[in-house]
Amino acid sequence: MKILLDIDDTALISKDRGKTYQEHPRLHELISKHTVILFSGNPDVEIYHHKWNTKGYIPKGGFEFPIADVLIDNNDDLHIIEVVVKESFQSIDAFFKKYH
Repeated sequence: MKILLDIDDTALISKDRGKTYQEHPRLHELISKHTVILFSGNPDVEIYHHKWNTKGYIPKGGFEFPIADVLIDNNDDLHIIEVVVKESFQSIDAFFKKYH
């Protein structure tokens, strides 16, 4: 399944209101089982693409409308208009609840 994945507050989670971030505990499982493309406004999106070995990355705010099966983004209601997907989820957990 082709997935567009946001970074901030989706792939990286903060438990202290943004002071520090940790990778979502199932992030690498998601990447290993699916075709994951980072879709993020994070200025380090390319660095995370290489670090996590995803299939690619697309910075948010461009003029491109990425096509995928799924969008996973904590603000999916705001970004759903920027993509062409069959469905969206607000978290990696919500995605896995339905598909695994």
